[in-house]
Amino acid sequence: QQQQQQQKQPPAEGWQYVDPKGNIQGPFKLSDMKQWYKMGYFRPDLKMRCCKEDAFTDFSSLYPRPQTLPFESYPKRPGKPT
Repeated sequence: QQQQQQQKQPPAEGWQYVDPKGNIQGPFKLSDMKQWYKMGYFRPDLKMRCCKEDAFTDFSSLYPRPQTLPFESYPKRPGKPT
């Protein structure tokens, strides 16, 4: 089962986050999110989601360390089976 989870790709688009002023930004593509992550833009407490049906949750909860790689692994969506 863990192997299946690692093979499941994160959503290619639909990523959103809440900026410091409380405004929802996005939706963005996975490629943008990967680039911004590598540039260090995402704080652990940044509210984010990968699907508009999901609630916003902390970045560190979507991608708990060390078992997941941000934007490479499938995110741990709130209330959804992994």
